[in-house]
Amino acid sequence: MKKYFFIINANNPKAIQSFNQLKNVMDKEEITYRTFYTEYSGHATEIAKKITYINKADIKAVIAVGGDGTVHEVLNGMKENPSIPLGFISGGSGNDIVRVLTKDVKGVKKKLLYLKRNRTVKTDSGSIQLLGRSNKIQSFISAVGIGLDGEVAKFTNEATYKKYLHKLKLGSLAYVFTLFKVLKFYVPDSMEIRIDGHEHQFSNVWLVAVGNMPYYGGGMKICPSAKCNDGVLDVCIVHDLSLFKLLLLFVSVFWGGHVNVQGVSQFKGKEIEVITRKSVAIHADGEYKGTTPVRIEVQPGTVSVKI
Repeated sequence: MKKYFFIINANNPKAIQSFNQLKNVMDKEEITYRTFYTEYSGHATEIAKKITYINKADIKAVIAVGGDGTVHEVLNGMKENPSIPLGFISGGSGNDIVRVLTKDVKGVKKKLLYLKRNRTVKTDSGSIQLLGRSNKIQSFISAVGIGLDGEVAKFTNEATYKKYLHKLKLGSLAYVFTLFKVLKFYVPDSMEIRIDGHEHQFSNVWLVAVGNMPYYGGGMKICPSAKCNDGVLDVCIVHDLSLFKLLLLFVSVFWGGHVNVQGVSQFKGKEIEVITRKSVAIHADGEYKGTTPVRIEVQPGTVSVKI
């Protein structure tokens, strides 16, 4: 009999609580499942890779329990087995992926119905490769951020206050705290951005977002028109803005109003390269990946998602 395989972020009290509530109901319903708890960064990828290799014929779906970082790691562990459905139970600070793909199923009864539904869809993903330093290619499903938001992701994941905010169910505030911390030292710089072979030069770039989905950073609608099944990636470049205008921009980004601001440029493409004069931080699905230069490509229809 096929069963669910849950990969739970053990460092996240919200994720553990969310799963434990569901576990009690699954036991009463006699639903077959197995559980795996992460112990360190990158562990979810290792777990997903092992269970999809060893138990491939027995998996109904692999369910990531946590935030976008957990989903990101599980996705990378499953990419050699794209036919196995990837599911989600939210329990993180961002939950931007869940927001798009499952409408953030809340409540034990709705989560149980979500598990019982036998519906999947194919969605796009993206690949990211750090140029000139590594042949390793990683996958993402939501968005890549380069520049200011890459620095914010790096410092947020290292911050001790993120864990305490998780306990208070205020995890998304960690990004806001870190943003103001990073703004004290971050200096925008010029970037060369190649989109499907066409070169674009920008000065004073604060950030470049490459989105397969509209959201990142806990609900910021950075690429409002991005769709995860259209075979292209959306690119949003924020440049030539004063610090004051940038802060105003961050208010409007939660409903996508920033796209009408002068200094915000938008494109669509299948292959994007970002080249900078100095090393600039990069995140994928909120997880720090390294620094520029970087190549990003869309991978159409490569993820089977349980909805």
